Amino acid sequence: MDNRPLTQLYAESFQAKRPMPKSVSAQESQGQVNHQPTKGTKQSEKQENSKNILLGYAPDVPQSSSQRVGWAAQSPVIRRGSPWDTLKDLFTCDLAGPVSIAVHEKDPSTVIAVRAFSKKKADIWLQVLQQTHHPNVISANEIFKDHGMTYFIVDDLPLTLEHLVACDIFPSELQLASILAQVLNGLSHLLENGFEHQSLTCSNILLGQDGTIQIGALEHCIEREPQQSQTQILRCLANITMFLMQKYLKPDGVIGIDGARWQSDSLEFLSATASVATIQDLRKHSLLTKHRWSAGTLVGLARLCLITTRTFITKPWIQN
Repeated sequence: MDNRPLTQLYAESFQAKRPMPKSVSAQESQGQVNHQPTKGTKQSEKQENSKNILLGYAPDVPQSSSQRVGWAAQSPVIRRGSPWDTLKDLFTCDLAGPVSIAVHEKDPSTVIAVRAFSKKKADIWLQVLQQTHHPNVISANEIFKDHGMTYFIVDDLPLTLEHLVACDIFPSELQLASILAQVLNGLSHLLENGFEHQSLTCSNILLGQDGTIQIGALEHCIEREPQQSQTQILRCLANITMFLMQKYLKPDGVIGIDGARWQSDSLEFLSATASVATIQDLRKHSLLTKHRWSAGTLVGLARLCLITTRTFITKPWIQN
């Protein structure tokens, strides 16, 4: 078995199934843009490409109780001791970073996700969790400290946007709006609370079976000043949007879409990632404001992804 990254099913066949078509003119693509990246953005794009997978104002639509799972009203109390005293570790996989999937020893009816970090990364998680509470940002239900490790008990979101890109289906415009609006809401909350996510990729954005999107991998967050430029975040959003819309990036860092699959609002949103100054500007875009989007519109896509894509297992199933 080779050691390829997660979500490989279909990934190798993208070029065979979808040879990159000739770029169409701006008129034909209804708003295709061709912006050249700065030197700094080429590096992040190269990292994303290396995986060969993928990756009104949009108001926060009221969400159901199932969508608010893990949206803590306050930071959980940190307990001393190991979660493995009461949990059974089943296997470890890569979902926005390593996560152990477990069940309670005495009541194995509920799947639990455990993320473990040593001090440096754990301190970042603790700082972010103490200052952020939002349904589109990962949260912890319980926290344990034991022998220099910190364990965060989080919701079990079994997919990432990387799975969606690897899936052999494209989202509809409504589904695209739901994904992007939830991502923007989560990012906006982080920014408003003084944090910037420095590894914003499809593989670090979680997708739940109920369609909920959460920004994960909080260890990549840094503190930022309110007036700092959001150029890097917007460039990452452009890459994510292109992966969702056509499953690959254009050469040389060009922002644009090949073919005529998408209507003007979607294309103009992508174009706006290179022209607006802030995340808040994108949240006002017509692609998001014209739809009554909800997380529930992604349920079908999430189900399909579970069937047709794979997740890279880093530690195999443990069966006693």
